[in-house]
Amino acid sequence: MKTTLIAAGLAGLTATAGLADSFTLQSAFPGLPVLDPTAKRFVENVGALTGGEVDFDYLLAGELSPPTEIFDNVSVGAIDAAWSYAAFAAGKEPAAALFGSVPFGGDPLSYISWLHHGGGLELWQEIYAPYNVVPMACGVILSEAAGWYTSEINSPEDLRGMNIRIGGLGGEILGKLGANASGIPAGEIATSLETGRLDATELSFPMVDVLMGFDDVAKNYYFPGWHQPAGFIEFYINKDKWEGLSDQQRSAIEISCADANLYAMGLAAGAQGEALEKFRANGVDVKRFPDSVLEALRAAADEVYAENAASDPMFARVIESYRAYAADYNEYQALSSLE
Repeated sequence: MKTTLIAAGLAGLTATAGLADSFTLQSAFPGLPVLDPTAKRFVENVGALTGGEVDFDYLLAGELSPPTEIFDNVSVGAIDAAWSYAAFAAGKEPAAALFGSVPFGGDPLSYISWLHHGGGLELWQEIYAPYNVVPMACGVILSEAAGWYTSEINSPEDLRGMNIRIGGLGGEILGKLGANASGIPAGEIATSLETGRLDATELSFPMVDVLMGFDDVAKNYYFPGWHQPAGFIEFYINKDKWEGLSDQQRSAIEISCADANLYAMGLAAGAQGEALEKFRANGVDVKRFPDSVLEALRAAADEVYAENAASDPMFARVIESYRAYAADYNEYQALSSLE
């Protein structure tokens, strides 16, 4: 952990702040659509609701800590709070990945409903408690694209041997079908596709992907985002800092995250068409994976879930909780469907 350097950097940032209620909020993301405006809205709302008593100093990816080290730095208090993605903590706690996304899981409404009304949040808090960290969802993410491919995928066999940029549970699932998953940084993806280092990548939904230049080097854009049909931006804060806040201040943060959940989902929901049209104009074939591919991926996902549940009791508890809630949710959705 590079906490010494982080602490030194913080000393410079806070030397002139003069108030104990000014907190660093380190993002794991660059200034991307949806993620960045949601973070800024969250900071503004917390400030307004607390009358300026809680002031988050929002920092983009890398300004204090690399994304993979933010969790450790918040844990020890070198950074106060984070704007991140739960899968980054999966190396410590495999079940944390399920609070970033659930491959072949439900829609965004079912995901956030499970979190707040099906016991998910309590499990998430239990997972992070030994690390002195308090988490919550602070932005619901729309379903992503399945990704960009330099060649067509017509059957599950076409995935075998492919080098694909994807992490977490999605990478484990593709590995079952013979693909090679890797975690190349976002800034290197387009060049890696062009040079053949990568055969495919996923990143986000169209309004983010349009900024990356993928459509110049890969002409097959696949849906649905089986690996992330819904996702959470996570806000988490050092537990000691959290407990040092008043009840009113903690409520202001929770209310601001509830607002962020609705805001992020709404911001993305109707804003993908322009990017899709740009891709098509550049010769990209926008399409769904064949049913045979999705069926093979779903079967692989079931294997991955079973293996992780067998090796990690907390993973088993979380996926069982999620599935139990989904069963009730899906039954009512099916009865209510007009199709």
